[in-house]
Amino acid sequence: MNFREGTRRLALLLGVLGAILGGFTSYVELQPVMRHGEDHQRFEQLANSPAVQQARDSYLPPWQRHWKAPPEPGDVVVQKQPQQSPVKRDFLDGATRIDDAQNPQENLPPGWTQYAPSELSSGGIKTVYWTGRLEVASIETTDGETLRPTPAPSPWLYLLIAIFPVLGFFIPWGATRAIGWVGAGFVAGPKVSV
Repeated sequence: MNFREGTRRLALLLGVLGAILGGFTSYVELQPVMRHGEDHQRFEQLANSPAVQQARDSYLPPWQRHWKAPPEPGDVVVQKQPQQSPVKRDFLDGATRIDDAQNPQENLPPGWTQYAPSELSSGGIKTVYWTGRLEVASIETTDGETLRPTPAPSPWLYLLIAIFPVLGFFIPWGATRAIGWVGAGFVAGPKVSV
């Protein structure tokens, strides 16, 4: 067997082993990305459910309920008030303040309103927590899990994960071929010039 054939076979063997290792790496990296995607889809599905939309609409006046986008800071928003809490209007900052609230309004930007959590107990949702713009901040499910808004995984992550086995093959294969090519230059006999 000559040096060139041995190098070719070694490059193929290391390339196959690298592809197997790249496939294993792809599998390990794919698991959290898939879980992240499932969490995103589950949150979006619950946040856009009719029960949550109805709870959001209960905070808005009737003329504003057809709006799809949440109100902007400075928009007039009527807040659903707990019956036991007296409401005071603070004319300095234009925000409605609920006395004896656990989360005071002073931490919110001017023009934003603090919304009480909505207790739904329907559709797998126990409680919905709102942001100052009446967006869903988090959802507590009936089984005790808390879901928060997360961005969808990038499609580039899936492409990168798919490339791992290919890189696992070509990197060791190419490195072995390059080392063999350099080694062949040292092993080859001197060229005879005519």
